[in-house]
Amino acid sequence: MRRNFLILALAMAISHFASGADNNAIGGTSPESLAERATKQADNMKIRLRIKDTVLTATLIDSKTARDFISLLPVTLTMNDLFGREKFAHLPRAISEGGARTHTYEIGDVAYWSPGPDLAIYYHHDGQSIPAPGIVIIGKIDSGVEALNVAGSVKVTVELASQSSDQAEKLEPSSNALLLVPTLEDVRMVAPALARYTEGALLGDLWKRSDLSPRDRSIITVSALIAGNQTIEMPYHFNLALDNGVKPSELSEIITHLAFYSGWANATAAVAVAKDVFTKRGIRSDQPASGEHLPIDEAAEAQRAARVEQDVGPVAPGLVQHTSDLLFHDLWLRPALAPRDRSLVTVSALRGCLKSPIRQLKLFRVGKTMSGTTRI
Repeated sequence: MRRNFLILALAMAISHFASGADNNAIGGTSPESLAERATKQADNMKIRLRIKDTVLTATLIDSKTARDFISLLPVTLTMNDLFGREKFAHLPRAISEGGARTHTYEIGDVAYWSPGPDLAIYYHHDGQSIPAPGIVIIGKIDSGVEALNVAGSVKVTVELASQSSDQAEKLEPSSNALLLVPTLEDVRMVAPALARYTEGALLGDLWKRSDLSPRDRSIITVSALIAGNQTIEMPYHFNLALDNGVKPSELSEIITHLAFYSGWANATAAVAVAKDVFTKRGIRSDQPASGEHLPIDEAAEAQRAARVEQDVGPVAPGLVQHTSDLLFHDLWLRPALAPRDRSLVTVSALRGCLKSPIRQLKLFRVGKTMSGTTRI
């Protein structure tokens, strides 16, 4: 049964990579009482949004999500357009999801959408509802939201209303690595068909398919990014992985594991990105350098060692030794990552060695297990 599950998971992993991976908010009318609630908040829940020469104000709801959002301020965001109804942007880190979720919105609503983690401001209503898991409304624009009803992306500086303009002007947008990623409007200008596939097949379908859990999709995606040394996308997907249930210790172990399968340089580049992500989220690595290893399946290991000895022993005996000593007698037995997850990580990193997803499916070889868990 575990074997069938792993084959299905790996098959979906390949389907995932055939299209690529990213995530964004898509969305629909919030409770009518929301506007009344928003207007009753104290002055310390007021924020200011600067869009070129236009200044908007908004009143936040006194919720855990809104208070965590305030902790990010001041912040300058490049807000992209989505479906002609909202402007959205990736936040520097995920924030609390303690507020109530809804599948509806009103014009002027300011919302948090996870697992983005995205901030969205709705300037037009298209009659559509927000798909699961919905959004967390954190406030409402007081007036003038039509300033966002313009084509393409806009740069918005968000600050507490009590914050001075000098503080906002000192903010360096370049400190947010996500701003280096081309916006959807950039893609639409250069390759409109690619933008259509991004909004439809990728954001609207792939990440929402139920065949893989969000956690598995994140493991697969960060493994591919590390293996390909694609550092621009790493901050977003490292944050998304943590939001999707990947533990900090597991992300650390994925980086360590891939040092052996995709190179030390790629792993150390990922360390630099993860350090910044951990720092911004207040995470300290909880992973020990060593620990009690998982038990080994002696029979399965003997078969593996015999195959490796037969295939490469006469040419590279040192490779045989290091494969056994470092990989299968040490790395694969470290408890910080389950053997099943190590298989997802490894196959995801090695996917580029084969010519096509169909060929990859045909060449799957599922071996015996360590500790009863299927290993590739």
